[in-house]
Order: sequence, then C-alpha cells, then structure tokens
Amino acid sequence: MEIIEAACRIIFGLQMVFWGLNGFLHWVKIPPSPPNIENFVNACIETRFIMPATKIAEILLGALLIAGFAVPLTILLIAPIVFVITLLHLIHNPKPWGVVIPISLPYAIIVGFHLPAIFARYF
Repeated sequence: MEIIEAACRIIFGLQMVFWGLNGFLHWVKIPPSPPNIENFVNACIETRFIMPATKIAEILLGALLIAGFAVPLTILLIAPIVFVITLLHLIHNPKPWGVVIPISLPYAIIVGFHLPAIFARYF
C-alpha cells in the first residue's frame, strides 16, 4: 500500500511541478477550453498576481510532495488549487474527465492515505 501512496504522490507532485513551470515557460500549449474557463484563466492572468502565485505554489508544493516532506501539510495547502481546477472543469467543461481524473484521482488517493494523520495532527 505504501507503494501506491508513493506512486500517486510522485505522479501528482510531478504534474504540479510540470504545470507550474509551464505557467512560466509555456513549453506546452494548453488546448482551448470553453469560454467560461478561458475567461476565468484570463482574468487570473490579467491580475498579475493570482496566476503567478498559483504557479509558484504548484511548483513548491509539488516539489515537497515528490520529496515526501511534510506530506499531510502539503496536501492541505494544495487542496484549494485542486478544488478550483476540479470544480471549474466539472461545472464548465462538457468533457472534464481529461483534466479532472489525472489531477483529482491521485490527489484523492493521497488524501485517503493521509487523512488519519491530517485529522490527528491539525484538527
């Protein structure tokens, strides 16, 4: 079971680092999204604060997950980002599963493994 947790943690962490760096380096073009999602992303970019802060958080928290450092705290800190990505696509994307499953499934598995530690430590 530890292998499953480690694999999901590393896969999810790599995704966060990759997409966080892609926000600055633009090496992979993001496919077009429905207008509501495009408008939201453009508004976040235009603030010149929200998107860079989110991308920096993705990089740092993803690296912490890959390293296995403070995993319960890290998954709590990255929860708002996963929440926004997941719900934004579930609500506004007619075909959300290409985004939702690769992000939310490994995250949910990690949370499932660490939920007892999170409650014992932080609540």
